[in-house]
Amino acid sequence: MRTVAVMIAIGLAGIAQDALAFWDPVTEQCKPPALEGTASAIDGDTLLLTNKDGFKAVLRLVSIDAPELYQDCRIDGEPWSCGYAARDTLDDLVADVTLSCLTCGYNRDGAMLALCRDGDRDIGAEVLREGMATSFAFFSNGMHAAESQAESAGRGLWQGDWVHPQVWREGARLGDEPCQGCYLPQ
Repeated sequence: MRTVAVMIAIGLAGIAQDALAFWDPVTEQCKPPALEGTASAIDGDTLLLTNKDGFKAVLRLVSIDAPELYQDCRIDGEPWSCGYAARDTLDDLVADVTLSCLTCGYNRDGAMLALCRDGDRDIGAEVLREGMATSFAFFSNGMHAAESQAESAGRGLWQGDWVHPQVWREGARLGDEPCQGCYLPQ
């Protein structure tokens, strides 16, 4: 009898763990109806979505944080406009596709957050895989794996020195010396 109780407890623990793997407090807030349309990138994590009727919406991709448009990084000691590169990466990802975006509320700055997809392809995760953003939320719908892939491969930001976008917005800049919030490869 005790063996059966232990087996049941182990089984329930496994089910609970599987359920937690699918629960994400960030995307749990993303609700239909979806906004659908074509998009262009404003910066590395913000889109201007235009629907078939011409309605336009500015959407910030949920769970990622890309360099600010005017943010510079460094590759092999040379300045690199990583903010513009992040925008160009996002623009390439959304070119000539129709997106479906579930809105997920608003951030502290009042920007509308959205989970945008091209079919099964999560646009935010693709930006992370290209190495042009960091995963922003503690729970980020499995996006840490996409970010880790870019870091391991040395893609995008991970090929040089950079200041985390949030720290950059707080005033830190990449100088000759290491700074708080910088990623400096060893």
